[in-house]
Amino acid sequence: MVRQDPADDARARARRRRRAADTARWRSRRRREVELYQIEVGAKEKLVAARFAGLKEGTNDKVAIGVALGKLLRLGLVALLHEKGESILMRE
Repeated sequence: MVRQDPADDARARARRRRRAADTARWRSRRRREVELYQIEVGAKEKLVAARFAGLKEGTNDKVAIGVALGKLLRLGLVALLHEKGESILMRE
């Protein structure tokens, strides 16, 4: 029985592509000096994001929810700094 070279395996190629994409995202975050956090999002958080961050109600799209929560967080931080009379440059 001849063993197939792992380099020729389609699953291995797909895994290498996913790993390369993960590494590129990690390097991009390091360059921009940002960190990635996982959070739990419930119905209340979705309602607030729909009201203040433009999230469409009833959506289950994780990317859209993440974008809306990021926008909501930035809006909240700016409002908090404004309330305290402080200002910093907010980088994207």
